[in-house]
Amino acid sequence: MSGDHGFEPVRPPTQLRLHNCPFHPLAAKAPELVCAMNHAFNSGYLEGLKVGGVAALLAPQPGERCVQLGPAKG
Repeated sequence: MSGDHGFEPVRPPTQLRLHNCPFHPLAAKAPELVCAMNHAFNSGYLEGLKVGGVAALLAPQPGERCVQLGPAKG
């Protein structure tokens, strides 16, 4: 996932945080809905690419997107 889609990715060790939410105006009005959609989108993206060992995790942080990609549990 590149910065081309407005997510502003950063790569600390063992994870990928997406700093920007391109849906910020909608997320300000309905954060639970937008975070659930982002989580489903990223989970489907990883599944479609057949990426093993990586999971989309809900991890809301102030000023950042609510999903991060990191090692899958189990």
